[in-house]
Amino acid sequence: MQTLLRDARQCAVCTNTTTYTCVNPRAYIDSRDLDGRPYELSIIALPYWVQQCGTCRYCADDVRLAHPDARTIVKTTAYLAQLNDTGYPFLAREYLAAAHVCRMTERYADAGWHALRAAWKCEDMLHPMAGFCRNQTVQSFELALHHGHAIGANAFENAVIIGDILRRNGDSAAALRYAQQAGECAVDNLQSVVATQLLHAIDGGIRTRIVRAAPTS
Repeated sequence: MQTLLRDARQCAVCTNTTTYTCVNPRAYIDSRDLDGRPYELSIIALPYWVQQCGTCRYCADDVRLAHPDARTIVKTTAYLAQLNDTGYPFLAREYLAAAHVCRMTERYADAGWHALRAAWKCEDMLHPMAGFCRNQTVQSFELALHHGHAIGANAFENAVIIGDILRRNGDSAAALRYAQQAGECAVDNLQSVVATQLLHAIDGGIRTRIVRAAPTS
């Protein structure tokens, strides 16, 4: 199956149309890291999970979609400062700008995923701002949970993802609390094994992946 597609998309903020390289939503994911990263797919796809309009500079996972307030947000000093901050890799800036729009419109789960992808980019480059991006991710995800918004598929996945992000940032005590919560939420053998993997990762500081079964169709 083709992983990347070309698609002409009209910006919902300024109506400019641009052809983007996009990730096929049906692209095969064979495994995920405990923080939710589809590692092998992301090597190809990470540059294309965010789009920036070349006219108004709106950043989103799909520029065709925008909250009504986005037209105002993309003109603010805070948004432009984030997008122009050369202290981050360029791609991370786009993700963090998209995260800013989501936070300002109370879409905290989406904000967290954008910030986490910024962290993955920084991590791949051994860039020192990876930790800041992960902090933003945890703050957004915890706000999402507080407002009753979904992050993962269930409470177990929520705990594993946040716990592993905290682990990667060196906050072992907070990571351990989420790992214990994941263990309490586990409903089958696989989930119990994954919770144990997270506990071991906290102890050993290793990057751990969850193997997923291949789709049948």
